[in-house]
Amino acid sequence: MAKSNLFYRLSGWANKAGISLVLSIYAVIAIYPVFYTLTASLKTRKGFADDPFNIPLDPTFSNYEAAFGRLHLERLLFNSLVTTAGGVILVTIVSVMVAYAVTKLRFPGQNIVFLVIVGTLMIPNQTVMYPLYQTVYSMGLINTHIGLILAFGAFGLPLGTYLISAYFKSVPTELVEAAVVDGANHFQILWRVMLPIAMPAVVSVGILNSVWMWNDLLLPLLLVNGQDSQTLMVAISLFRGQYDVFVPLISAGLIIGMLPVISIYLAAQTQLIKGLTAGAVK
Repeated sequence: MAKSNLFYRLSGWANKAGISLVLSIYAVIAIYPVFYTLTASLKTRKGFADDPFNIPLDPTFSNYEAAFGRLHLERLLFNSLVTTAGGVILVTIVSVMVAYAVTKLRFPGQNIVFLVIVGTLMIPNQTVMYPLYQTVYSMGLINTHIGLILAFGAFGLPLGTYLISAYFKSVPTELVEAAVVDGANHFQILWRVMLPIAMPAVVSVGILNSVWMWNDLLLPLLLVNGQDSQTLMVAISLFRGQYDVFVPLISAGLIIGMLPVISIYLAAQTQLIKGLTAGAVK
């Protein structure tokens, strides 16, 4: 019996050690590119050529000064903030309304509507780029913030609907029925009852879409060709072709582009975890 207990203890310890080792390796793999980018951004051209991998012994911020000067950062930040904020607001509002309709209302084809919306997650984005471009072009919204915001909204709706629906399903139907008995209409129930309860899921949708929309290259490159409406990450991606292969300068631009989304994540990571785990425990 003692040997058996010792065996189970050793097995449990080995399992925990194995899981910890795998997670540690994954963490290093995930963090190292960011660490490499940060250290490279603090090196001169000669310092990077001499030793591209180690921590700089004499760090410099000249690359950040050059990046700010060449990027026209104010205009690019404005474009990225407008399109990202507009897309996030659009996706969040529409996702909340659709999720409420498919979980708490009763109408013919309710499940089909939900499956069609969520099922679009399985369609590769690249397969609909041409019809998307033609649609936006026919609306006269190429090279405009509104065209990009609408495209972001269309691509962000399926995941937003799925996450918020999972949270709405955990809300007892009796709560909605009680609000109806008290004389509340569906919009009042949605905004005053359901939305406060589902706030973790709503925040999760906002964070996930903020990160994706801010970093996205495909849609801005397709729909925004003019420099006046160009987003920050697109401008950084063109650094290489426009200013030769100067890795420290490109790295400085990438760090500048990372800071807003990292700040958003750190500020709301608790709500993000709550929203993503909605429905996991009954």
